[in-house]
Amino acid sequence: MKRLYVLLAGALLLCAGAAQADEILISIEDLLARQAAQPELVLIDAEIPDRFARAHIPGAVNLPHMELEDAEENAETGRPIFPQLAANRLGEAGIAVDTPVVVYDGGDGRAASAVWYILRYIGHQDVRILDGGFRKWLAQGHPVTQQARAVEQMRYILPDRERKEWELTTDRLRELLDRGEAVLVDTRSIAEFAGKETGGARRAGHIPGAVSLPWTRLAGEPETFADDEILRRALERAGLSPDQTIVTYCNPGLGRSTFLLAALTRLGFENVIVYPGSWNEWAADPRLPVAR
Repeated sequence: MKRLYVLLAGALLLCAGAAQADEILISIEDLLARQAAQPELVLIDAEIPDRFARAHIPGAVNLPHMELEDAEENAETGRPIFPQLAANRLGEAGIAVDTPVVVYDGGDGRAASAVWYILRYIGHQDVRILDGGFRKWLAQGHPVTQQARAVEQMRYILPDRERKEWELTTDRLRELLDRGEAVLVDTRSIAEFAGKETGGARRAGHIPGAVSLPWTRLAGEPETFADDEILRRALERAGLSPDQTIVTYCNPGLGRSTFLLAALTRLGFENVIVYPGSWNEWAADPRLPVAR
């Protein structure tokens, strides 16, 4: 009986991980089916306005992550965004708390993962990333447009589901690292990690103790992510496992680091946090150590 209980518990954990993974991505085919069945669904193009204006998926609204955050507020609180600012902008884009949302970008997944992350942080439950994004949409021959859709503004009432565990200040990060309670992962390029490039930050190098795992090692073509087996091998080589608390960072905090968060979540990792200040904030403080 005890063995049966253990087997059942393991099966439930696997199912939970699979269900969580299925909530990250949506295929183009499933998107089209959901749009037909749920006309209230909002499709977000997470690219910068110039790219959106050149061409986008019909019916999409343009909402880059930069419009949802307040960098100064983020650094002070350790939040990835200022929730009310995000809620106001979402409402202006025709999104309410119960609106189904699909996010896409040019195809590499960084911008889409940033918006996905912000929505998940404030407690928005029905949000997915379009697998392959605009790149795959074009490859399959689907129509595009330059016309912006008419938007009926909504009131976005913040739910009481804010992911407080995702708030991470620099001081709190240092505590976690000093106690050995987290593994810090640098998702930037090898050149940035080694201090050969700054990526626009005030200093070059990386946070001491960080593991290098460039986001490109997890990227797919034309899909957003590489195959699961490739992902698992990359994570194993980096020494990462689901039982760890993992903190990801890049330069601005949203983009490459949120891409890794989405990839890990897809594989069932549950204890993953993005360091919102990331390298830009760390490097700007001359009191903090730098490794190369």
